[in-house]
Amino acid sequence: MKAQKIALTGVMAAIICLLAPLSVPSGVIPLTLATFAVFIISCIAAPKNAAGAVIIYILLGAAGLPVFSSFRGGFQIIAGVTGGYIIGYIPCALTVSLLVNKFPEKKFIYPLSMTLGTAICGFTGALWYALQTGADLTAAVTAGVLPFIIGDIIKITAASVLGFTLRKRLNKIRS
Repeated sequence: MKAQKIALTGVMAAIICLLAPLSVPSGVIPLTLATFAVFIISCIAAPKNAAGAVIIYILLGAAGLPVFSSFRGGFQIIAGVTGGYIIGYIPCALTVSLLVNKFPEKKFIYPLSMTLGTAICGFTGALWYALQTGADLTAAVTAGVLPFIIGDIIKITAASVLGFTLRKRLNKIRS
């Protein structure tokens, strides 16, 4: 069972690595599929495995693999203005996974947990952005959170449906 969880964590990290580089430039902070990937893996994994997959993704990117937005990699990305959002994926994954694993049959938990995870990730990113740029927190939220709300709603909606469905199907396979 331990080998299966390690393999699953590796596969989940690979999913993030495949989806996260896909992005739409929108100023300093791009719109990516990273949070969508984090949502999906967090719906099907235990909290430590979901967070582990995100940490593996971050370490691979920090080592230089082109897994961050726009196929970039390197520690300078994490140290830069968008690094707080990347680090914010860890508590986002934990939040979503903890809530979904506690209430797996409650459909409303999926979008609720993802909304909460997105808020935590956005706050972490905006705080880091403010520290990096010298902007106040309000300006950082205006630049790094508000323009992405519509995209976040779309990702949360799609990931909620897909995450609930995948979780049910994987549970049938495991049984």
